[in-house]
Amino acid sequence: MQKWLEQLKARLKLLRWVFSLGVMFLSVWLLIRELDWAQVLGALRAANYTWVIVGVLAIVGTFFARVWRWQALLWRTDLRFWPALTALLVGQVANLVLPMRGGDLVRAMWVRPERGAEPGIEEREVAPAAGASEALGSVALEKVWDLLAALLCGLLLLALVPLPDWFSDSTWSTAGILLIGGLILWAGLRWQEVLFRWAALILARFPAGWDKALLPRLQRLAQGLNSLQSAQASGRVFMWTVAYWGCGGLSNWAVMRAFGVNLPVAALFLLVALMIGNAVVPTPARLGVFEGLCVVSLGLFDVPYDLALAIGLVLHLVVMGPPLLAAGVLALATQIARRAHGAA
Repeated sequence: MQKWLEQLKARLKLLRWVFSLGVMFLSVWLLIRELDWAQVLGALRAANYTWVIVGVLAIVGTFFARVWRWQALLWRTDLRFWPALTALLVGQVANLVLPMRGGDLVRAMWVRPERGAEPGIEEREVAPAAGASEALGSVALEKVWDLLAALLCGLLLLALVPLPDWFSDSTWSTAGILLIGGLILWAGLRWQEVLFRWAALILARFPAGWDKALLPRLQRLAQGLNSLQSAQASGRVFMWTVAYWGCGGLSNWAVMRAFGVNLPVAALFLLVALMIGNAVVPTPARLGVFEGLCVVSLGLFDVPYDLALAIGLVLHLVVMGPPLLAAGVLALATQIARRAHGAA
């Protein structure tokens, strides 16, 4: 039975990769089949790359905003800045190659050895599964806050400019999902002690050891959601969520400005499209889908196809380049520091 499950898991993983690669190649083919490369190259040569530098700095700003938001989500723990930044960037890079948001699990596992340390006190050992579960719970809650930000941006866009019916429908669908999900989450946190007692009774009926193995992990996972029960922590999370999305929108606008397109509303729309689209349709390194979303989104604001593709190519580098470089440097520095600490 176990061998059959392992084979099934391997086949599903292969199918996900085949699907992702298929989507990537289809997206690239749709983009280039009627492409005028002379127009694209002309736009790339004529761009003002000073604005691209501004876009890169804004992307770097998203790193800091996300780390400070993560610290606010795990407000009852001592999550230090540099380990959290390293974990976040390593997870972000892993999401480019791992299917089904596997980088989020990498991020939670990466940061767990640092959790529980207190300033001025030697690090004490923490149960790996428990620490990872709590971090993973906070990552899940982070996605809820991002969905709320996407909803607010969508409502703002609908108030500012006329947009297609599909965007309006998706915005109101998001509002409904958030309302129902929020009520379920609130009820779960409100009566979590009762739910855990029920879970313990149910797990007790399974083979010996299941309750002791799973229940502590579930409790740690729930602890990653507890920032919702603190108005002060929730306020900080909201503030850093606004900062994170603001830096993302600024990066989009700066890159568009480099190509002579000064449309802040289009930059905001593109931000929402990229945040949601790249999560729903994952491809390796987001190739094809990222550029396609740029072309479709900017096309709604009468930006020519070739110019929109040039913007998408540069924006892709701006969004992907800094995390790749920073993750590599920080991961290497962390491993060197750990080896030096172990040798000492």
